[in-house]
Amino acid sequence: MRVLLVVVLASFVAAAFEARAQSASQSYVGSFPPPIAPTDMANYCVFENRVYSLGSGLCLGRTGFTCVPPTGPTTGNRAFWTGKDDQVFTRPQCQ
Repeated sequence: MRVLLVVVLASFVAAAFEARAQSASQSYVGSFPPPIAPTDMANYCVFENRVYSLGSGLCLGRTGFTCVPPTGPTTGNRAFWTGKDDQVFTRPQCQ
């Protein structure tokens, strides 16, 4: 009986810590800018305050986007998301 009580109590404590950790991580989203130096923005794309490397795919609805390197001053010398096929990186297939 004691073993069962300890197991149940431990599961409640574990669930409480997990819920607290999830709420703490969710409060971080949107609170701070992504941890990328401005000089490194040519190598990363950002979506919903999350950092993605070049070639990463992202599905928004049924549209696939790929993080591609900057094409020059027109993109602010930053990597960007594109929905077009690229010669190096392929778009993800979204369903």
